[in-house]
Amino acid sequence: MWQFLSKYGVNTAIYLGIELCSSAMYGISSARVIGSFVDAQWRMLRRWAPIALLAYAAPDAYVFASAGRLPGSLLRVLLSIVFVTATFTSIGMWLQIRGKRRERVQVN
Repeated sequence: MWQFLSKYGVNTAIYLGIELCSSAMYGISSARVIGSFVDAQWRMLRRWAPIALLAYAAPDAYVFASAGRLPGSLLRVLLSIVFVTATFTSIGMWLQIRGKRRERVQVN
C-alpha cells in the first residue's frame, strides 16, 4: 500500500500516524458505544458515537482527501473496501450489543 498510494499523493508517514492514533481512539470509543447501547445510557452514546465514527473514518478520509485524482477503477476498489469494512464493523458491533443484552437478561 505504501508504494501504491504514495504515487497518488498520499503521504504514508502521515497516514500511519493517523491510523495509529485513530485506532487507539476507535478502540476506546467503540467499547464505550457498545457499553452505552447495552446499558441504555443514551447521553453517553450521543457523546461517544461521533468520536467512534470520526476515529473509524479518519484514515480513509485522509486517503481520499490527499490522493488527488484517482483512476476510476482504483476509486471503485477503495470505496468498495470502505463499504465492506464498514458493513462488517457494523454487523460486529450489533452482534456484540445483542450478545451483551442476552447475557444481561440471562443473569437477571
